[in-house]
Amino acid sequence: MKKLILVVLVLVVAAAIGNANAGQAQQQLLPLRIIPGGVLISRVLNWVALNEGIYKKNGLDVDQCVPQNDVSSLKSIAGIDAPMEYRCKPGGAPSPITIAGGMPVSFMSQFEINDAGTVPAKRLILATVQDRTNSPLIARKDIILPEQLRGKRIAFTGTFNILGYQALLFVKAMGWEPGRDVTFVVDSSGTIEGLNSGKFEAFIAGEGLPLWQALQMGYKPLIDLKDWKIPMTSSSVNVDAAWLKDNRETARRLIKSMVDAIATVKHDKRTVFRAMTKYYGITDPKMLDFFYDAWDFPAKPYPDVDGLQNAKVQFAGNPKLRYDDLKNARIEDYIDDSFVRELDQSGYIDSLYKK
Repeated sequence: MKKLILVVLVLVVAAAIGNANAGQAQQQLLPLRIIPGGVLISRVLNWVALNEGIYKKNGLDVDQCVPQNDVSSLKSIAGIDAPMEYRCKPGGAPSPITIAGGMPVSFMSQFEINDAGTVPAKRLILATVQDRTNSPLIARKDIILPEQLRGKRIAFTGTFNILGYQALLFVKAMGWEPGRDVTFVVDSSGTIEGLNSGKFEAFIAGEGLPLWQALQMGYKPLIDLKDWKIPMTSSSVNVDAAWLKDNRETARRLIKSMVDAIATVKHDKRTVFRAMTKYYGITDPKMLDFFYDAWDFPAKPYPDVDGLQNAKVQFAGNPKLRYDDLKNARIEDYIDDSFVRELDQSGYIDSLYKK
């Protein structure tokens, strides 16, 4: 009887300690606000991390919402109403972390000339989940050869973003000079309306909704830069350098969550479908498959140094840049690969794929 009572007491104490530890662990969740802009497969990683409990497993209490631009794009392009409960509320706090293109957001923007003559706060790239060219060039249906674009207009959403970068790659591969052999048009819509209305003859279609819309309207890529596999620092985790100094543990947990989400997506496409249906309201099986097949993420998403170095070369001499500063910039000063490297060297990332 005494032994029985002792065993019961031990179990009770252990349970109490376990509950206390669980409560303590719950209290230690680090808060983080994330706004993954763009209805893209690369942003779905973050929705999978939220929906599958990956953030919480790694000690993050994430406040994540669908921005209004994405709500509008889903409605105008696909006729889909994003669920109201997941939309960003007006006046919300900004996120210290940006999930977006590494070139325009975290790197090239720091060398652009602006009217105020100021230099933006330094940002660092912690991870890159799209590290090579991935966009198609869509042209008018009567244009069937790349050579036919000489003397024509090619559009993209931003000069120094990944679409402008890929347009420049294409034009230089053709041996042409922008402004002489072709005209670049910056069109913020990123969709096919400008092509149909005659504003331009071709455009670099961003993955996701713009490409889906073009394909549904019977357009086919004139050139698919996905086949070129040129290094490109695309969808990345970007942070303010000043914020990172005091929040390295939060950043570490986020990068681990991204690595876990990549493995989850690779192992089970249904996690993508669940997330896209829940947060975007997408239910069309063909559309879900289209998004899932758009990209195969790197298991080890190191910040893409080659892509940034190539951007320095491609944009050499652009009058809208403080080019001397860009030319002299050390790529290593604009990345922090320590979080991915820690997960890699410990064997953690490899362990996710052993089965």
